[in-house]
Parts: sequence; C-alpha cells; structure tokens
Amino acid sequence: MIKKIFDMDNPLMQGLSTAAYLMILNLLAMVCCLPVFTAGASLTALHDVIRDMVRHEETYPAKMFFDSFKKNLRAGSRMGLIFIAAAVLILANYYAAAAFLPAFRFISLALGIVLLAVSFWAFALLARFENTVRGTLRNAILLTAGYFPRTAGMTAFTVIFYLAALKYTAVIAPVAIMFGFSLPVYVCTVLLNGILEKMEAGN
Repeated sequence: MIKKIFDMDNPLMQGLSTAAYLMILNLLAMVCCLPVFTAGASLTALHDVIRDMVRHEETYPAKMFFDSFKKNLRAGSRMGLIFIAAAVLILANYYAAAAFLPAFRFISLALGIVLLAVSFWAFALLARFENTVRGTLRNAILLTAGYFPRTAGMTAFTVIFYLAALKYTAVIAPVAIMFGFSLPVYVCTVLLNGILEKMEAGN
C-alpha cells in the first residue's frame, strides 16, 4: 500500500511533482522578470518548459528554463517590451478616461483583455517556432480570433485568478505568490497544446 502511494506513476505523486515544478518555475520566472526588459524572455522560457510538462516529456525545470531563457533572450525581450509598452498606454488611457470620460474606461478594459489574450498565443508561439517578432505577433492575433473559445477560456481563468487574488488576499495571495505566473501558463498550455501539435505537424 505504502509502495503504491509513493509510486511516481501514482496520480497523487504526479500531481505533487507537477505542483513542485510549477513552484520552481514560478520563482525563476519572477526573478528573471525583475529587470523588466527581460520579462518577455522569462515568459517565453516559462511557456517552453511547461509545454514539455504538459506533454509528459522528461523535464528538468531549472536547467531547461535557463537554457530557453538564454536562447530566447533577444526575441523574448523585444516581445515583452512591446506588450509592456502597450499595457502602459492602455493603463494611461484608462486613468485619463476615468478623469474626463468615465464611460470610456470600458474601452480601455476591453483593450487590456485583448492584449492579455494575444500575449498567451504570442509567447507560446515564440517558445516553439522560429519566426520574427513581427511575424509571431501577426500569427498570435490571427490565432486569438481563430480559436476564440479557447482564447476566452484562457483569458477568463487568468482574469478570475488575479481578481480572486486581489479580493481574497489572505487566502489566494499565497497561492498567487507560489503559482502566479506558472499556473495561468500551465492552464493556457493545456488548452493550446492540441493546436500547437497540429501546427508542428504542419496540419
């Protein structure tokens, strides 16, 4: 009985192993996001390693994360700065609308959600396919619209997760600290994996 519990093929042990890996990856992603300009490379590496986890491939989280981080440093950083600049612009518009035209705040919120949705696809594509940043962004926008139900599911989970962390700080905040980056990326990867596999196969 005890042997079965600690068997690595046991669903419980697999779940604990996944949780441990996500905690490690979350810490690495947070640290590598601190310089800000490397945030995109950090998110790209996170998508890269978690993709292998979802596919149940052999995973060494720390080593694979840093290998991918170095590989995607230039392109990932450029992609990250584009999203950061867009987010700052949307945030500025939100506060400007709040001061002068409150009704227009909803437009800024909608744009922010769209930006979040596109980012899921953009970093997942960048982690897997060789392309220019511009080409990756174009494909990400097309996939965001083309696979709207999955995009909506990823966005809804992420938004609810972070809103819950803000509203129920004492309960959710520790979870957000341990899995704030890695858990949304994991859920998104589960939803995207089938599509990415078809793209990799050329279908």
